[in-house]
Amino acid sequence: MALLLLRYVSIAAVILLLFRPMLQYQKEQVQRKSIVFAVDTSASMGISDGAGNTTVNQENQMHLQIRVDQVKDKIKTWATKLEKDFSLHLLEFSDQAVKLPELVLAQTLKAEGTSTSLSAGINSTNSLMDGKKKIPTKEIEALFLFSDGQNNTARNPVLDVQKLGIPIYSIGVGTGLKSSSSFKDVQTSDIRVPERLTYNNKARITAGIDAVGLEGRTVKVILEEDTTFASEPARGKKNETPKITEPVNPPDSATVKTRRKIGEQELMLDAIDGPQDVVFEFKPEKVGRTLYIVKTEPLGDEAIKENNERQTAALVVEPGMRVFYLEGTLRPEYGAISQRYLAKDPDIEFCAMVQIKPNIFEQQTNIDGFKLKGLPTDQETIDSFDVFIIGDIDSSYFKTEIQEMFVKRIRSGAGLVMLGGYHSLGPGGYGGTPIGKVLPVVVGNREIGQFSEEFLPKLTPDGVASNIFANISDFFPSTLGTASKDGLPMLTGCTRIQTSNPAATIFATCPAIRVPSPGGGEVEMPVLAAQPVDQGRTVVFTGDTTRRWQQGPRAMNQDTPFMQFWGQLIRYVAGREGAVVREAGVSASIDKAYYEPEETITISATVKNADGEGTEKASVSGTVLRADGKTDEIKLASVQGTPGKYTGIYEPKTIGQQEIKVTAKMDGLTLNAPEKMIFDVGRPNMEFDRLDLNEELMTQIADASGGRYSHITTADFLIDQLNRDVTKRKVIEQISLAPPLSFWAIFVVLLTIEWVLRRRYHLR
Repeated sequence: MALLLLRYVSIAAVILLLFRPMLQYQKEQVQRKSIVFAVDTSASMGISDGAGNTTVNQENQMHLQIRVDQVKDKIKTWATKLEKDFSLHLLEFSDQAVKLPELVLAQTLKAEGTSTSLSAGINSTNSLMDGKKKIPTKEIEALFLFSDGQNNTARNPVLDVQKLGIPIYSIGVGTGLKSSSSFKDVQTSDIRVPERLTYNNKARITAGIDAVGLEGRTVKVILEEDTTFASEPARGKKNETPKITEPVNPPDSATVKTRRKIGEQELMLDAIDGPQDVVFEFKPEKVGRTLYIVKTEPLGDEAIKENNERQTAALVVEPGMRVFYLEGTLRPEYGAISQRYLAKDPDIEFCAMVQIKPNIFEQQTNIDGFKLKGLPTDQETIDSFDVFIIGDIDSSYFKTEIQEMFVKRIRSGAGLVMLGGYHSLGPGGYGGTPIGKVLPVVVGNREIGQFSEEFLPKLTPDGVASNIFANISDFFPSTLGTASKDGLPMLTGCTRIQTSNPAATIFATCPAIRVPSPGGGEVEMPVLAAQPVDQGRTVVFTGDTTRRWQQGPRAMNQDTPFMQFWGQLIRYVAGREGAVVREAGVSASIDKAYYEPEETITISATVKNADGEGTEKASVSGTVLRADGKTDEIKLASVQGTPGKYTGIYEPKTIGQQEIKVTAKMDGLTLNAPEKMIFDVGRPNMEFDRLDLNEELMTQIADASGGRYSHITTADFLIDQLNRDVTKRKVIEQISLAPPLSFWAIFVVLLTIEWVLRRRYHLR
């Protein structure tokens, strides 16, 4: 009987384990909606709007508290009225938002944040957690946003509000300080500095000085620079990357140890609303990241002295190298220079134009957004280039006034290279023109003609010593003898000239032609000559065509001087004289040196292969060393149509001084960019730029969300309008009738007992 009962129990256990029955029923559940308090704890919330008041009455009693303390008192009062009907949550935010676990912690809040992101306070509601459970936005009755509205980050909070889907009741904290008759203050409200300044060129910085209650007083306005991360420019070899010496750990951006005064002016303060402009002009003396600081000397009766100083950073760079190349016919030299040199030199921005039909030109460029339908006809466009290459195009295409614009740009520091051709130099009618007059040779008349026999340019002693032929002079014959490297194809001819100018330097000649010398007698005809023109240079190269220097050796897998010749010639005429090194390398830059919080950074890199040409076959990445000690990685993508150029976007996660390092990997090599890319996010005392309550922005936030705006002194009516009805919903509860896992152990024990008993008593 006992064995039979044991068997029935075992069968019941098997049924429960196999079918796992469930008991299910409905019940009603009460759900309380949530209220979120988001409190601005940036530094501007730490001021007292009653500063300077000598009397206290009921209306301004609250204003004598600092702003964040006003918020603490309001939350404490509201919490007692709301806690029975709502689940209450607390967020604090400045540049980032933090959820506090208990509402009572509101009393511990301090206004210490370095910037204000209203978007951070708004968007954090999307990820609000109740324990381990995320709170759906539909269960949030309202978000109360306490702030003075001083949003000083790049993001627009109104756009974020529209995506949130929660009514926001924005609570303004503070007053219009400028409207107080007792308030006195001087503020550096603005500093306008170009994001990039050019070394040793005139720069202009404009500061905005705003004053309240101090009209007629005189203040000193001082401009300082901090060149902690700048470097001396490379004299005489301007194309080389400057070496930057700096400490291993960058100092805080507020450091004053390396500050230098570069300007000072006195300003009489007026009573007109709005800032007064103070303009400083100077010439940057170092290349690299430079911090510029404008400050006013404090007056004794100022209410707030933290806003007297404002600073921003800029990048001081070597003058740019933009090349404009013009041809009148689609000849082989155009393709060689534009496609095989300009398009492959990642250090150059260029625009190449060739005439394909009478007065119809085709353009090739790597300059974003640059478009010309014909020859440039205004000084601004011409001034945007540093080097001009004029090929086989007749002088009749250039009006005299346009030629004078080109000459004006050359005299101010640009360079000109004029090439030989059937419609260039003398044959092109340039004799006596404004351009012809600044060339290093006397071009002759239209009938001077061409030399059509093959030859190799013969280097003069000046040519051998020049950086134009650095590391490639062995390919050419010289006054010392024949070329020591064989295989360089000859030029197919050249354009004749009459003679050279006395001020010209001759780098190469055509041995087969003799012309009169400016000093008397005859000399070999110059093929490559240059002369200074005020601050610029002009060069004439009469040869035709260097395309053979690139095609022939490359076809036989031989070394060629083509890229180095043109790279070094262009740098020479641009005043960036130096040898072009044919080796793999990477350089990098960022678009500026100072960013507002939440503003994106554009990182650019240039990668060259072993031949010194731009390559698309590299893997390029950036490492951001954040202000909090952590790192972020960024992938840089190749820019289509511009070999060697890579770019990436990064949004900083922290406030403060940070650094980006760029690395490129290709052909088994790992290359590190030598540049130290230091940048600031935010700046000291940013929170004191604007201290008045921004009611306009706070109202826009409330309106965009379907909520309401109120000042903190009159905001009590808002909580009386909340929907206090609890949400009831039916939920299905389930109780499992299946035994727990321990029941398996009991089942196994029962089977074992039955088996043992049957064995002992010899039962079936």
